[in-house]
Amino acid sequence: MSRKAAIPRAGPARKSTIGRPRILTDEQVVAIMAWHDARSVWRAQRAAVKTLRQFAKEMGVTHGTITYVIRRRGELKQASPDKRDEEAQVRRGLT
Repeated sequence: MSRKAAIPRAGPARKSTIGRPRILTDEQVVAIMAWHDARSVWRAQRAAVKTLRQFAKEMGVTHGTITYVIRRRGELKQASPDKRDEEAQVRRGLT
């Protein structure tokens, strides 16, 4: 059995009338392709950003700590280690 080589078509693809009828409108197809393009861009950008676990490892803390800080919007109970002495003096009324 010999196979025919694919013949390159000139112009747009022909629309077949054989088979099951389409359920998608042209507008839906355009919307799907726009969504796919946007998702492809998002995936490319996502590859350039570190994951939460990678960032936590780089910072030397657990991913739970990072999540906690995000959930609290950076408002933590205790002062930063580099400002702890100043905060202690303010609380004691020395300043």
